Amino acid sequence: MYGIDFGTSNTVVTTQDGTAATSRLLQLGGSPIIPSLLYFEKDQLPSIGFAAMDAYSDALQRHHGKLALEKSFRFFQAVKLALKDPNFTGTRIFGQFWPAESLAGLFLKEVKRQADQETGRNESAVVLGRPVVLGATAEEDSRIQNRFRKAAEFADFSDIHFVMEPVGALVSAAVPEGNTLIFDFGGGTLDISLAAAAPGNLRILANDGIDLGGYIINEQLSRQRIISHFGFYGKFRTMTGRWLDMPKWITDQVASFYALPLAELAKTRSAIKDLIPEARPADKPKLKGLLEFLDRNLSFSLFNTIDEAKIQLSDSNSASISFQVEPYIQIAESIERAWFDHMLTPPLQAAEVLITRVLNTAGVPAESVSHVVRVGGSSRIPAFITLLERLFPGRVNEGDVFTSIASGLLEAHRLGLSM
Repeated sequence: MYGIDFGTSNTVVTTQDGTAATSRLLQLGGSPIIPSLLYFEKDQLPSIGFAAMDAYSDALQRHHGKLALEKSFRFFQAVKLALKDPNFTGTRIFGQFWPAESLAGLFLKEVKRQADQETGRNESAVVLGRPVVLGATAEEDSRIQNRFRKAAEFADFSDIHFVMEPVGALVSAAVPEGNTLIFDFGGGTLDISLAAAAPGNLRILANDGIDLGGYIINEQLSRQRIISHFGFYGKFRTMTGRWLDMPKWITDQVASFYALPLAELAKTRSAIKDLIPEARPADKPKLKGLLEFLDRNLSFSLFNTIDEAKIQLSDSNSASISFQVEPYIQIAESIERAWFDHMLTPPLQAAEVLITRVLNTAGVPAESVSHVVRVGGSSRIPAFITLLERLFPGRVNEGDVFTSIASGLLEAHRLGLSM
Protein backbone atom coordinates (compact mmCIF):
# COMPACT_ATOMS: atom_id res chain seq x y z
CA MET A 1 0.00 0.00 0.00
CA TYR A 2 1.16 3.52 -0.82
CA GLY A 3 0.43 6.71 1.04
CA ILE A 4 0.21 9.62 -1.40
CA ASP A 5 0.06 13.25 -0.39
CA PHE A 6 -1.25 14.56 -3.72
CA GLY A 7 -0.54 18.21 -3.05
CA THR A 8 -1.35 21.35 -4.96
CA SER A 9 2.33 22.27 -5.26
CA ASN A 10 4.12 18.99 -4.49
CA THR A 11 3.39 15.29 -4.21
CA VAL A 12 5.04 12.84 -1.79
CA VAL A 13 4.74 9.04 -1.73
CA THR A 14 5.40 6.65 1.16
CA THR A 15 5.21 2.92 1.73
CA GLN A 16 5.69 0.47 4.57
CA ASP A 17 8.07 -2.44 4.12
CA GLY A 18 6.98 -5.80 5.48
CA THR A 19 5.81 -5.50 9.08
CA ALA A 20 7.56 -2.15 9.64
CA ALA A 21 5.33 0.30 11.50
CA THR A 22 6.98 3.43 10.14
CA SER A 23 6.56 4.73 6.60
CA ARG A 24 9.43 5.14 4.16
CA LEU A 25 9.62 8.06 1.77
CA LEU A 26 10.05 6.91 -1.82
CA GLN A 27 12.67 8.64 -3.92
CA LEU A 28 10.94 9.22 -7.24
CA GLY A 29 12.98 10.96 -9.90
CA GLY A 30 15.79 11.33 -7.39
CA SER A 31 13.73 13.20 -4.78
CA PRO A 32 11.02 12.42 -2.21
CA ILE A 33 9.24 15.62 -3.27
CA ILE A 34 7.67 15.69 -6.73
CA PRO A 35 6.38 19.03 -8.07
CA SER A 36 2.74 18.53 -9.09
CA LEU A 37 3.43 19.35 -12.74
CA LEU A 38 2.34 17.58 -15.92
CA TYR A 39 3.79 18.13 -19.39
CA PHE A 40 2.40 17.03 -22.76
CA GLU A 41 4.16 17.29 -26.10
CA LYS A 42 3.04 15.82 -29.40
CA ASP A 43 4.35 12.33 -30.16
CA GLN A 44 5.96 12.01 -26.71
CA LEU A 45 4.97 10.34 -23.46
CA PRO A 46 3.76 12.77 -20.78
CA SER A 47 6.18 13.62 -17.97
CA ILE A 48 5.69 14.81 -14.40
CA GLY A 49 7.58 16.62 -11.66
CA PHE A 50 11.09 17.84 -12.29
CA ALA A 51 11.15 16.04 -15.64
CA ALA A 52 8.08 18.01 -16.69
CA MET A 53 9.74 21.24 -15.59
CA ASP A 54 12.86 20.41 -17.61
CA ALA A 55 10.76 19.49 -20.67
CA TYR A 56 8.88 22.79 -20.40
CA SER A 57 12.11 24.81 -20.22
CA ASP A 58 13.56 22.86 -23.12
CA ALA A 59 10.44 23.45 -25.24
CA LEU A 60 10.61 27.20 -24.65
CA GLN A 61 14.25 27.24 -25.77
CA ARG A 62 13.73 24.94 -28.75
CA HIS A 63 10.88 27.02 -30.07
CA HIS A 64 12.50 30.29 -29.01
CA GLY A 65 9.39 30.96 -26.94
CA LYS A 66 7.29 31.49 -30.07
CA LEU A 67 4.57 28.92 -30.55
CA ALA A 68 0.87 28.46 -30.11
CA LEU A 69 0.12 26.89 -26.77
CA GLU A 70 -2.32 24.21 -27.82
CA LYS A 71 -0.52 23.18 -31.03
CA SER A 72 2.87 22.08 -29.69
CA PHE A 73 2.87 21.43 -25.97
CA ARG A 74 0.75 21.79 -22.85
CA PHE A 75 2.09 22.34 -19.37
CA PHE A 76 -0.15 21.98 -16.32
CA GLN A 77 0.51 22.99 -12.73
CA ALA A 78 -1.55 22.32 -9.61
CA VAL A 79 -3.54 19.60 -11.38
CA LYS A 80 -5.17 18.80 -8.04
CA LEU A 81 -7.08 22.09 -8.20
CA ALA A 82 -8.75 20.94 -11.40
CA LEU A 83 -10.42 18.19 -9.36
CA LYS A 84 -11.49 20.60 -6.63
CA ASP A 85 -13.17 23.00 -9.06
CA PRO A 86 -16.73 21.65 -9.52
CA ASN A 87 -17.19 23.88 -12.59
CA PHE A 88 -14.19 22.48 -14.44
CA THR A 89 -14.98 19.37 -16.45
CA GLY A 90 -11.86 19.02 -18.59
CA THR A 91 -9.73 20.43 -21.38
CA ARG A 92 -8.67 19.56 -24.91
CA ILE A 93 -5.11 18.44 -25.54
CA PHE A 94 -4.14 18.14 -29.21
CA GLY A 95 -7.77 17.67 -30.18
CA GLN A 96 -8.61 15.06 -27.53
CA PHE A 97 -10.86 15.95 -24.59
CA TRP A 98 -9.41 15.02 -21.20
CA PRO A 99 -11.83 15.03 -18.24
CA ALA A 100 -10.43 16.51 -15.03
CA GLU A 101 -10.33 13.05 -13.43
CA SER A 102 -8.28 11.63 -16.30
CA LEU A 103 -5.89 14.58 -16.34
CA ALA A 104 -5.15 14.22 -12.62
CA GLY A 105 -5.27 10.45 -13.02
CA LEU A 106 -2.54 10.59 -15.66
CA PHE A 107 -0.31 12.40 -13.16
CA LEU A 108 -1.06 9.79 -10.48
CA LYS A 109 -0.55 6.97 -12.97
CA GLU A 110 3.01 8.13 -13.61
CA VAL A 111 3.54 8.56 -9.86
CA LYS A 112 2.39 4.96 -9.38
CA ARG A 113 4.60 3.71 -12.19
CA GLN A 114 7.68 5.29 -10.64
CA ALA A 115 6.71 4.06 -7.16
CA ASP A 116 6.22 0.51 -8.45
CA GLN A 117 9.60 0.70 -10.13
CA GLU A 118 11.18 1.84 -6.86
CA THR A 119 9.52 -0.84 -4.69
CA GLY A 120 9.47 -3.70 -7.20
CA ARG A 121 5.74 -4.14 -6.66
CA ASN A 122 2.56 -3.57 -8.66
CA GLU A 123 0.63 -1.89 -5.88
CA SER A 124 -3.15 -1.67 -6.06
CA ALA A 125 -3.89 -0.13 -2.64
CA VAL A 126 -3.48 3.54 -1.78
CA VAL A 127 -4.27 5.99 1.00
CA LEU A 128 -4.73 9.44 -0.48
CA GLY A 129 -4.52 12.61 1.56
CA ARG A 130 -7.40 15.02 1.05
CA PRO A 131 -8.20 18.51 2.36
CA VAL A 132 -10.60 18.62 5.31
CA VAL A 133 -13.20 20.46 3.22
CA LEU A 134 -13.70 19.71 -0.47
CA GLY A 135 -17.22 21.07 -0.96
CA ALA A 136 -19.59 23.60 0.56
CA THR A 137 -22.11 20.86 1.40
CA ALA A 138 -21.78 17.22 2.39
CA GLU A 139 -23.17 16.23 -1.00
CA GLU A 140 -20.69 18.38 -2.92
CA ASP A 141 -17.84 17.19 -0.70
CA SER A 142 -18.72 13.57 -1.48
CA ARG A 143 -19.00 14.35 -5.19
CA ILE A 144 -15.55 15.98 -5.32
CA GLN A 145 -13.96 13.17 -3.28
CA ASN A 146 -15.40 10.80 -5.86
CA ARG A 147 -13.49 12.76 -8.53
CA PHE A 148 -10.30 12.02 -6.59
CA ARG A 149 -11.34 8.38 -6.41
CA LYS A 150 -11.86 8.25 -10.19
CA ALA A 151 -8.44 9.82 -10.71
CA ALA A 152 -6.90 7.10 -8.52
CA GLU A 153 -8.82 4.43 -10.44
CA PHE A 154 -7.50 5.89 -13.71
CA ALA A 155 -4.03 5.43 -12.20
CA ASP A 156 -4.82 1.69 -11.73
CA PHE A 157 -5.46 1.73 -7.99
CA SER A 158 -8.42 -0.42 -6.95
CA ASP A 159 -8.28 -0.33 -3.12
CA ILE A 160 -8.60 3.39 -2.35
CA HIS A 161 -8.85 5.12 1.03
CA PHE A 162 -8.73 8.76 2.15
CA VAL A 163 -7.23 10.45 5.19
CA MET A 164 -7.57 14.13 5.96
CA GLU A 165 -4.23 15.78 5.30
CA PRO A 166 -3.72 17.43 8.72
CA VAL A 167 -4.61 14.10 10.38
CA GLY A 168 -1.77 12.48 8.45
CA ALA A 169 0.56 15.23 9.66
CA LEU A 170 -0.73 14.79 13.20
CA VAL A 171 -0.01 11.06 13.24
CA SER A 172 3.47 11.46 11.77
CA ALA A 173 4.36 14.17 14.30
CA ALA A 174 4.28 11.58 17.13
CA VAL A 175 2.81 14.26 19.37
CA PRO A 176 3.45 14.20 23.12
CA GLU A 177 0.68 14.12 25.72
CA GLY A 178 -1.74 17.02 25.72
CA ASN A 179 -3.69 18.93 23.09
CA THR A 180 -1.89 19.39 19.76
CA LEU A 181 -2.97 21.64 16.91
CA ILE A 182 -1.70 20.97 13.38
CA PHE A 183 -1.52 24.09 11.19
CA ASP A 184 -1.28 22.65 7.68
CA PHE A 185 -0.81 25.55 5.28
CA GLY A 186 0.10 24.37 1.79
CA GLY A 187 -0.35 25.41 -1.80
CA GLY A 188 -4.12 25.12 -2.02
CA THR A 189 -5.70 24.96 1.44
CA LEU A 190 -5.26 25.81 5.09
CA ASP A 191 -6.32 22.79 7.15
CA ILE A 192 -6.31 22.40 10.91
CA SER A 193 -6.62 19.36 13.16
CA LEU A 194 -6.81 19.44 16.94
CA ALA A 195 -6.22 16.25 18.90
CA ALA A 196 -5.81 15.09 22.47
CA ALA A 197 -2.98 12.62 23.04
CA ALA A 198 -2.59 10.29 25.99
CA PRO A 199 -0.47 7.12 26.38
CA GLY A 200 -1.75 4.70 23.74
CA ASN A 201 -4.60 6.95 22.69
CA LEU A 202 -4.99 9.69 20.07
CA ARG A 203 -8.39 11.35 19.93
CA ILE A 204 -9.28 13.78 17.13
CA LEU A 205 -11.21 16.68 18.63
CA ALA A 206 -11.89 18.82 15.55
CA ASN A 207 -10.94 19.25 11.87
CA ASP A 208 -11.65 22.21 9.62
CA GLY A 209 -10.22 23.96 6.59
CA ILE A 210 -10.60 26.76 4.06
CA ASP A 211 -9.48 27.46 0.51
CA LEU A 212 -6.39 29.48 1.32
CA GLY A 213 -2.88 28.61 0.22
CA GLY A 214 0.24 29.63 -1.60
CA TYR A 215 -1.47 29.72 -4.99
CA ILE A 216 -4.11 32.15 -3.76
CA ILE A 217 -1.44 34.38 -2.21
CA ASN A 218 0.59 34.34 -5.44
CA GLU A 219 -2.50 35.21 -7.46
CA GLN A 220 -3.31 38.07 -5.11
CA LEU A 221 0.27 39.34 -5.43
CA SER A 222 -0.10 39.22 -9.21
CA ARG A 223 -3.38 41.14 -9.10
CA GLN A 224 -1.86 43.81 -6.87
CA ARG A 225 1.44 44.34 -8.69
CA ILE A 226 1.63 42.49 -12.03
CA ILE A 227 -1.54 42.49 -14.12
CA SER A 228 -1.45 46.27 -14.64
CA HIS A 229 1.56 45.62 -16.87
CA PHE A 230 -0.71 43.50 -19.11
CA GLY A 231 -3.47 46.07 -19.61
CA PHE A 232 -5.50 45.82 -16.43
CA TYR A 233 -6.96 49.31 -15.71
CA GLY A 234 -6.62 50.03 -19.44
CA LYS A 235 -9.25 51.61 -21.70
CA PHE A 236 -10.63 50.89 -25.17
CA ARG A 237 -12.79 52.98 -27.52
CA THR A 238 -16.18 51.70 -28.66
CA MET A 239 -17.69 52.24 -32.11
CA THR A 240 -19.60 55.20 -30.69
CA GLY A 241 -16.41 56.83 -29.45
CA ARG A 242 -16.88 56.06 -25.74
CA TRP A 243 -13.93 54.91 -23.65
CA LEU A 244 -14.64 51.82 -21.55
CA ASP A 245 -12.61 49.86 -19.01
CA MET A 246 -10.65 46.92 -20.38
CA PRO A 247 -12.64 43.67 -19.79
CA LYS A 248 -11.28 42.35 -16.51
CA TRP A 249 -11.82 38.70 -17.44
CA ILE A 250 -9.15 39.08 -20.13
CA THR A 251 -6.33 40.73 -18.21
CA ASP A 252 -7.09 38.88 -14.97
CA GLN A 253 -6.01 35.65 -16.64
CA VAL A 254 -2.40 36.57 -15.95
CA ALA A 255 -3.16 35.87 -12.27
CA SER A 256 -5.04 32.59 -12.85
CA PHE A 257 -1.96 30.44 -12.69
CA TYR A 258 -3.55 27.02 -12.40
CA ALA A 259 -6.70 27.80 -14.41
CA LEU A 260 -5.00 29.47 -17.37
CA PRO A 261 -3.29 26.33 -18.73
CA LEU A 262 -6.61 24.47 -18.40
CA ALA A 263 -8.60 27.09 -20.30
CA GLU A 264 -9.63 27.04 -23.92
CA LEU A 265 -7.74 30.14 -25.02
CA ALA A 266 -9.05 30.73 -28.54
CA LYS A 267 -11.82 33.03 -27.25
CA THR A 268 -9.34 35.06 -25.18
CA ARG A 269 -6.87 35.44 -28.05
CA SER A 270 -9.63 36.55 -30.40
CA ALA A 271 -10.90 39.13 -27.90
CA ILE A 272 -7.41 40.55 -27.34
CA LYS A 273 -6.79 40.88 -31.07
CA ASP A 274 -10.09 42.75 -31.47
CA LEU A 275 -9.24 45.09 -28.59
CA ILE A 276 -5.72 46.05 -29.64
CA PRO A 277 -6.74 48.46 -32.47
CA GLU A 278 -9.27 50.20 -30.18
CA ALA A 279 -7.05 50.47 -27.09
CA ARG A 280 -5.36 53.65 -25.92
CA PRO A 281 -1.83 54.03 -27.34
CA ALA A 282 -0.30 53.36 -23.92
CA ASP A 283 -2.31 50.13 -23.59
CA LYS A 284 -1.62 48.64 -27.03
CA PRO A 285 1.84 47.20 -26.18
CA LYS A 286 0.45 45.78 -22.94
CA LEU A 287 -2.24 43.86 -24.82
CA LYS A 288 0.28 42.71 -27.40
CA GLY A 289 2.43 41.50 -24.51
CA LEU A 290 -0.57 39.66 -23.05
CA LEU A 291 -1.13 37.95 -26.40
CA GLU A 292 2.53 36.95 -26.51
CA PHE A 293 2.31 35.75 -22.90
CA LEU A 294 -0.51 33.38 -23.86
CA ASP A 295 1.12 32.25 -27.11
CA ARG A 296 4.43 31.51 -25.40
CA ASN A 297 2.81 29.55 -22.56
CA LEU A 298 4.57 31.67 -19.93
CA SER A 299 2.11 31.20 -17.08
CA PHE A 300 4.37 28.87 -15.09
CA SER A 301 7.41 31.07 -15.68
CA LEU A 302 5.60 34.07 -14.20
CA PHE A 303 4.18 32.02 -11.34
CA ASN A 304 7.66 30.72 -10.50
CA THR A 305 9.10 34.24 -10.51
CA ILE A 306 6.38 35.49 -8.15
CA ASP A 307 6.73 32.42 -5.93
CA GLU A 308 10.49 32.92 -5.60
CA ALA A 309 9.93 36.54 -4.55
CA LYS A 310 7.36 35.43 -1.97
CA ILE A 311 9.78 32.86 -0.55
CA GLN A 312 12.58 35.45 -0.45
CA LEU A 313 10.35 37.66 1.70
CA SER A 314 10.47 35.00 4.41
CA ASP A 315 14.13 35.88 5.01
CA SER A 316 14.49 39.41 3.63
CA ASN A 317 12.78 42.78 4.01
CA SER A 318 12.37 43.12 0.26
CA ALA A 319 12.32 41.08 -2.93
CA SER A 320 12.10 41.87 -6.62
CA ILE A 321 9.95 40.50 -9.42
CA SER A 322 11.70 40.79 -12.79
CA PHE A 323 9.89 39.44 -15.83
CA GLN A 324 9.91 40.23 -19.55
CA VAL A 325 7.71 39.47 -22.52
CA GLU A 326 9.92 40.82 -25.25
CA PRO A 327 9.58 43.22 -26.90
CA TYR A 328 6.45 44.55 -25.22
CA ILE A 329 6.64 44.17 -21.44
CA GLN A 330 9.43 44.64 -18.93
CA ILE A 331 8.44 44.20 -15.29
CA ALA A 332 10.69 45.27 -12.41
CA GLU A 333 8.66 45.38 -9.20
CA SER A 334 10.22 45.77 -5.77
CA ILE A 335 8.13 44.14 -3.03
CA GLU A 336 8.66 45.31 0.53
CA ARG A 337 7.95 42.95 3.44
CA ALA A 338 5.78 45.58 5.16
CA TRP A 339 3.65 45.99 2.01
CA PHE A 340 3.40 42.20 1.62
CA ASP A 341 2.32 41.76 5.25
CA HIS A 342 -0.37 44.40 4.75
CA MET A 343 -1.59 42.56 1.64
CA LEU A 344 -1.92 39.45 3.81
CA THR A 345 -4.33 41.11 6.26
CA PRO A 346 -7.48 39.37 4.91
CA PRO A 347 -5.82 35.89 4.74
CA LEU A 348 -4.45 36.37 8.27
CA GLN A 349 -7.90 37.29 9.51
CA ALA A 350 -9.38 34.25 7.77
CA ALA A 351 -6.74 32.01 9.36
CA GLU A 352 -7.48 33.36 12.84
CA VAL A 353 -11.21 32.86 12.33
CA LEU A 354 -10.53 29.24 11.32
CA ILE A 355 -8.34 28.59 14.35
CA THR A 356 -10.99 30.06 16.64
CA ARG A 357 -13.68 27.93 15.00
CA VAL A 358 -11.66 24.75 15.52
CA LEU A 359 -11.00 25.60 19.18
CA ASN A 360 -14.69 26.37 19.74
CA THR A 361 -15.79 23.16 18.03
CA ALA A 362 -13.47 21.16 20.26
CA GLY A 363 -14.35 23.16 23.37
CA VAL A 364 -10.66 23.79 24.02
CA PRO A 365 -9.39 27.27 24.94
CA ALA A 366 -6.18 28.46 23.26
CA GLU A 367 -4.27 28.32 26.55
CA SER A 368 -5.06 24.59 26.82
CA VAL A 369 -3.28 23.80 23.55
CA SER A 370 0.08 22.34 24.55
CA HIS A 371 1.69 22.06 21.13
CA VAL A 372 1.26 23.68 17.71
CA VAL A 373 2.98 22.14 14.70
CA ARG A 374 3.35 24.06 11.44
CA VAL A 375 3.54 22.08 8.20
CA GLY A 376 3.20 22.98 4.53
CA GLY A 377 5.34 25.41 2.58
CA SER A 378 3.09 28.42 3.22
CA SER A 379 3.43 27.91 6.99
CA ARG A 380 6.88 29.48 6.68
CA ILE A 381 5.46 32.90 5.79
CA PRO A 382 6.56 35.11 8.72
CA ALA A 383 3.21 36.86 9.14
CA PHE A 384 1.47 33.54 9.82
CA ILE A 385 4.20 32.45 12.24
CA THR A 386 3.67 35.73 14.10
CA LEU A 387 -0.08 35.04 14.21
CA LEU A 388 0.47 31.59 15.73
CA GLU A 389 2.99 32.89 18.24
CA ARG A 390 0.50 35.54 19.34
CA LEU A 391 -2.24 32.96 19.86
CA PHE A 392 -0.02 30.19 21.29
CA PRO A 393 3.09 31.91 22.69
CA GLY A 394 6.13 29.64 23.04
CA ARG A 395 4.28 26.53 21.87
CA VAL A 396 4.75 26.72 18.08
CA ASN A 397 7.19 24.44 16.28
CA GLU A 398 7.89 23.57 12.66
CA GLY A 399 7.27 20.00 11.59
CA ASP A 400 8.52 18.21 8.49
CA VAL A 401 7.19 20.91 6.20
CA PHE A 402 6.87 18.97 2.94
CA THR A 403 6.74 15.30 3.98
CA SER A 404 4.78 15.08 7.24
CA ILE A 405 1.38 14.45 5.65
CA ALA A 406 2.55 11.56 3.48
CA SER A 407 4.56 10.07 6.36
CA GLY A 408 1.42 9.69 8.49
CA LEU A 409 -1.19 8.55 5.96
CA LEU A 410 -0.61 4.81 6.22
CA GLU A 411 -0.41 4.78 10.00
CA ALA A 412 -3.53 6.97 10.22
CA HIS A 413 -5.34 4.39 8.06
CA ARG A 414 -4.12 1.58 10.35
CA LEU A 415 -5.45 3.50 13.35
CA GLY A 416 -8.90 3.68 11.74
CA LEU A 417 -8.72 7.37 10.87
CA SER A 418 -9.39 6.96 7.14
CA MET A 419 -12.63 7.89 5.41
